[in-house]
Amino acid sequence: MAETDQNMSSQRFVRNSLLLIAIEMVAKALGVLFFIVIARFLGAGDLGIFAFATALANFIVIPCKFGFEDLIQREVARNPEGTYSYFWALGAIKGLISLISLGIFCLSVLLWARTDSIVLILAVIFTLVYSFMEFTDSFFRANQRAELELMVRLFFSVANILLGVAILYAGYRLRGVLSTQVVSAGAAVLLGLFILSRVAVRKKYSWEWGTIWRHLATAIPFAGILVALYFSNQIGVVILTFLSGKVAVGYFAATLRIFDALTLIPAAVMGAFLPAMSLYYVQSLGAFVRTLRFTFKYLFILSAPLVVITTLLAHPIIIFLYREPFAPAIPAMQILGAVLIFSFWNFAGQTVLMARNRERLVLISIWTVAAINVSANFLLIPSYSYLGACWAIFVTQGVYCIILYTYLLPRYLGWRQFLRLIAKPVLAAAIMAIAVYLLRQVHLFVALFTGLAVYGGALLALGGITATDQSFLRSLVAPASRDLSTG
Repeated sequence: MAETDQNMSSQRFVRNSLLLIAIEMVAKALGVLFFIVIARFLGAGDLGIFAFATALANFIVIPCKFGFEDLIQREVARNPEGTYSYFWALGAIKGLISLISLGIFCLSVLLWARTDSIVLILAVIFTLVYSFMEFTDSFFRANQRAELELMVRLFFSVANILLGVAILYAGYRLRGVLSTQVVSAGAAVLLGLFILSRVAVRKKYSWEWGTIWRHLATAIPFAGILVALYFSNQIGVVILTFLSGKVAVGYFAATLRIFDALTLIPAAVMGAFLPAMSLYYVQSLGAFVRTLRFTFKYLFILSAPLVVITTLLAHPIIIFLYREPFAPAIPAMQILGAVLIFSFWNFAGQTVLMARNRERLVLISIWTVAAINVSANFLLIPSYSYLGACWAIFVTQGVYCIILYTYLLPRYLGWRQFLRLIAKPVLAAAIMAIAVYLLRQVHLFVALFTGLAVYGGALLALGGITATDQSFLRSLVAPASRDLSTG
């Protein structure tokens, strides 16, 4: 019976991983497309203002997020019947914190007397509303109902790009774009709430302050992780704004947007990975370790060709997406492209620690690298401008990867196991790199698709995808596909 439950959990893990990857790919593709349209309409200067407003808004929204999404994915995955009580308790706390944060920010901006104060306020409102959409989606992930998240995310993405493009063509600029984003996110939140009210197990909920305080206390390490992640990933935009100006921020933001879109592939996998690993940790250590190693290997298989493409084809990609005015962003893309492997692995390592209830350890490690990132930005940006911000990300992600896999997770993934897992994919990526380098002067899409075909062929020919892997995938995906078709 236990083995049957593990097989069903594995099937749901693969099913939800595939769905969440699809969600992220489609949603982020639309998001990147919309960002490219904004960049072409506004130019590097206004794009820098947009990036600064977004980075500032992401910082303001941290108390409102408070790590609730990760807490929900871990706890509700273990007790799905608690969906209703967690939603009302955490939702009320989140709503109260959001109103207080927005009021304080609006007052601060008015006292600051910036010329772009309306843009900053709209950016914060949008980010707050969007965080409520993420909050609702976390319940779908915890209950392994990724198809419901798909509906909400796609609704937002489509509405956002359609309204945003329409408002830009109508002649409105940043204020118009942010206003349509607020409307799109608000409508998506309402849709998510409607769906959740239909699928959640309804239970009578009584307000008990003791329960609410326990939820808050449990979420504190996750909130600390969010703050540290902000300083690790986004503080460069703020520092760059004050040290180098809005044009440099525009070049950096154009590249960072592509990088962020690619790193959401592992984020999607981890959305299914955390609930599954959280369950395995209390049920079967063997399944826990096997799933970790399998995921680690295939995150590398996914990231390796992306590194080759973003480093060797950076010039044609930037020119194709943003046109010649953004050519200075080419070296930035090459630097951030090399970071992708670290970033993919860091998502997995951090999630494993959370699944083991070691979020306090995650918090300490992330704050360590956050301090390194802030220091690196202050040291490198004055001399290298936006390229210094890129190198700061490279250093931060590399150090975090070393900390995770050398000091925190060697029990599950030693160096010998690590090398065995990636040896053949590394060779396949090297063969792909040769092919892409030889074709780099040809049309972008010829080099891109040829390189991917060479990588896939080399991976199969070298045995990078083993018979055991294929058998494992077939045993999991086939039943999951039947589940989807019978839905």
